[in-house]
Amino acid sequence: MKARFKYFLVLSLTLSATIAAIAQPTKWQKASSWTLYNIRGVKFYKVDLDSLERYSRRPLNDDSMRSFLSQSVELPPEKAPMWMGAYVTSCIIDQKRHKIDISSYGGFFFDESNNKFYSLPQNIEKDWLNYLADCAGSLTTQ
Repeated sequence: MKARFKYFLVLSLTLSATIAAIAQPTKWQKASSWTLYNIRGVKFYKVDLDSLERYSRRPLNDDSMRSFLSQSVELPPEKAPMWMGAYVTSCIIDQKRHKIDISSYGGFFFDESNNKFYSLPQNIEKDWLNYLADCAGSLTTQ
């Protein structure tokens, strides 16, 4: 009887932890006020978060960004991708502004506030890049 109880207890705790983990929204689902900046001609990694307001910008649709990023996964530090160009964006997460560098050719992005890379699945990469390119195309130049 004790063995069955222990088995039931372990199974219940495991199931509860799994349900709790699934029910928690990712930080990207809480992100809002997405903004895309026109920093053409400037090295994106040298632009500080506090300097972004100097550049022309346009809002991104929060629902679209959440939809894309809901499928993102964090990359291990040793799998950091190589950059060949980027879109610079910002968003608000838990009342803190984050600078997010998004690859202009691949399905990955970098959150500068926590120095972590994230990637999107290949099946949505083309839609993601097309959405960003369309939005970038409507940015005014300075």
